[in-house]
Amino acid sequence: MPSIPPLASLRAFEAAARLRSVTKAAAELNVTHPAISHQIKQLEDHFGVQMVQRVGRGIVPTPIGEQLSNLLTDSFQQIENFCDEIIRSKKGKTLSVASVASFASRWLIPRLPKFMAAHPDIDIRVIYAPHEIFEMRSDCDVVIRYQAHPVAANEVGVELFSGESRPLCSPAFVARYGDLSTPEKIARVPLLHDNDREVWASWFKSAGVELNAPLAGIVYEDFNLMSTAAIAGHGVALCPVELVREDIAQNNLVVLSDIGVKCDGNYLLLHRKVPSNTVLTFRDWMLKEVKRDAGKPARD
Repeated sequence: MPSIPPLASLRAFEAAARLRSVTKAAAELNVTHPAISHQIKQLEDHFGVQMVQRVGRGIVPTPIGEQLSNLLTDSFQQIENFCDEIIRSKKGKTLSVASVASFASRWLIPRLPKFMAAHPDIDIRVIYAPHEIFEMRSDCDVVIRYQAHPVAANEVGVELFSGESRPLCSPAFVARYGDLSTPEKIARVPLLHDNDREVWASWFKSAGVELNAPLAGIVYEDFNLMSTAAIAGHGVALCPVELVREDIAQNNLVVLSDIGVKCDGNYLLLHRKVPSNTVLTFRDWMLKEVKRDAGKPARD
């Protein structure tokens, strides 16, 4: 008897173990529920050991099953990546990057020409990724988002920066309202909010300012809308300095305080567990850019 079981059994077992469900594995592989169960049984008969255990309506791999499942997931991913590389080599190198709009517009797009100049053989496609989408898209090589929850088991997450926010406004706003060097003075001018007013409340608490009245000011659903309003001189906004360094460098925004407030998440670059060489090239370039920016002062 050959030591390697049939590929169909390995494929069915890997999907069921990864998804913790025979039903979900059947849907992913476009076969019936009994077909997945039969393949798993065939695999267990081949080795003479139990590979999965039933838990409620789902399944959980046994210790030996978990080891085999992890090996199979990585191996199938490597095969898929290499097949993609073969197809892409006929068309030229391509890279699909899905990013939340705030990061794409404020950080990535201003820097992309440098990457393209250094790697003219890579064809880049930038895709909008809503904050609500938490899984890798099948049509994307890289996903960039602000994330607080753990990274999925089949993904690798690389932190770009923390997203700590500081108060910023336009030079015209400073000229209109005068000295804004203290939290108490900032509390007396129009404030701009991203999604809710909780972040500003946390910032004033960190600054040791006790607010005597509820915070006012316009609430924007999108970071880009809020930062655009700040550049237009409509108020003071809390923004991650790393995200708006280009606007600071161009004197569109000025940092009013070194006091920052940190939310639960970080800006992450995510890719599949076994990335292609093109993905690694892009990831390494981004990390170098982040490191280069980190050496720049936030304020003059």
